[in-house]
Amino acid sequence: ALLAKAPIEAVFGNGATAYRIYTKYLQPVSGIAAVKLPSTSPANAAWSAERLTAAWRVILEALK
Repeated sequence: ALLAKAPIEAVFGNGATAYRIYTKYLQPVSGIAAVKLPSTSPANAAWSAERLTAAWRVILEALK
């Protein structure tokens, strides 16, 4: 219902699990490919705040 009512143009997955669930269940319905981004969870200690910020900057570029 949300896809029919909202002008969604891009989808970004916050981590591998979110990306996998979206691509399996919702991408076939929406037809919009997702961009997989690194998780912002504290459990993702492999990524520093600076690396996460740089990776997530792709959203700002997509909105231009």
